[in-house]
Amino acid sequence: MNKDILYNEDTIAAISTPPGEGGIAVLRISGPESLAILKKIFIIPESRNEYIFETRKMVFGLIYDPKTNKRLDNVMCVFFKSPNSYTGEDTVEIYSHGGYIVPNRILKVVINEGARPAEAGEFTKRAFLNGKMDLTQAEAVANVIHAQTETGLNYAESQLEGKLSKVINGLKEKILDILADIEAHVDFPEEGIEDSVKNDILKRTEHMLLELKKLIGTYDLGKIFKNGIQTAILGKPNVGKSSLLNQLLNKDRAIVSPLAGTTRDFIEGVIDLNGIPLKIIDTAGIRSTSDEIEKLGVDLTGKKAREAEFILIVIDGSSTPDDDDKEVFSHSFNKKGVIILNKCDLGIKVSKDFLSHLPGNLPVAEISALNGNGIEELKQLVHDTILENNGNAESAETVLTDMRHKLSLEKCKKHLLAFIELIKREESPEYLALDLRLALDSLGEITGEITTEDLLGKIFSKFCIGK
Repeated sequence: MNKDILYNEDTIAAISTPPGEGGIAVLRISGPESLAILKKIFIIPESRNEYIFETRKMVFGLIYDPKTNKRLDNVMCVFFKSPNSYTGEDTVEIYSHGGYIVPNRILKVVINEGARPAEAGEFTKRAFLNGKMDLTQAEAVANVIHAQTETGLNYAESQLEGKLSKVINGLKEKILDILADIEAHVDFPEEGIEDSVKNDILKRTEHMLLELKKLIGTYDLGKIFKNGIQTAILGKPNVGKSSLLNQLLNKDRAIVSPLAGTTRDFIEGVIDLNGIPLKIIDTAGIRSTSDEIEKLGVDLTGKKAREAEFILIVIDGSSTPDDDDKEVFSHSFNKKGVIILNKCDLGIKVSKDFLSHLPGNLPVAEISALNGNGIEELKQLVHDTILENNGNAESAETVLTDMRHKLSLEKCKKHLLAFIELIKREESPEYLALDLRLALDSLGEITGEITTEDLLGKIFSKFCIGK
């Protein structure tokens, strides 16, 4: 199915600002009846109504309920004439007082006058279907909203500006050029493709494969900056895990006590680690215990350790490691991480021999969670360890952040590799053209030229209502 997917040409409405107390709430109406609905509910006392409906002109007035003639709120309104609006349709935005009550009672009146409640992401879906943006840019809208760090926001804004689309369209143009060369021989297959032409086509295709490989290789990095890294803090009781969490979050998030086993559940927090959203989980101390509740906490720690993508193993550096410390490492599951020798202000008693025999060959940091010594160095070490082997991707101009894009690029790569094998075997131009068209379709899936209702539903269901 292509981009000509039909949708109901009705008028939709939703509150576009988050619920809760605030100075201003924004209500958006989009569709053919937007202006008609506005004319029913919005007036300016002692003013000519024709004047206030000029496109892109913000006007002060009041909203009232036509059925009860009750004034609802003093507002600002603006009308955007199709196609010069976010959705490409006639659109109205109403700026009312914030809070829970006022915006919702205005929305109720708008719906009573002919609009229906918008579905999640429906405004952006209409913008895509009306050609205001391609599918990568539409997805970027959600990425901008959900960005957790400045770096993640920069990647999302780059995609929203169309930089990924530009790269994809550039690849499509190169494939179309090759397809034109191949189709020029379709009517004369018995003549074959000249060696010079074939070699040129192979060279151009192989260059595209290198571009694809480089772009696909940025996904691991893009996923980290978009989604963050689930990180579990592991250690036996009373080694300073909670103090470390508080230092990393720069606030007292976890209870700190000299009593072992204080943390029995898990505590979570997120920090911006030089652009990486580090999602930290402070877990219960790992040790043998007869306390049933503490046992449940230790079991939950094992579960969180298995789910984590990165681990911080904390050892009391001021004492000799014991069997409980060794037990902690059995929960590391050979994951990427950092070993932290805490309480370095009391002197380090953990031997290098002990560290050298630990699994995973993890880097080691020395800190004092009590006074903050070594915390900044630890953050840098964690950052560098997470991004290990991703240095080249970090400098790339365009970075993939969505699995959907990666899978489509891999399909394109597969068809180009098949094309190379066919042309080397001197297959008929019709077969060669088929793989090139399939490669083009794979790229079209990314920008939305080729899509389905199911795919659009899946993408836009992740949006908030009102966007």
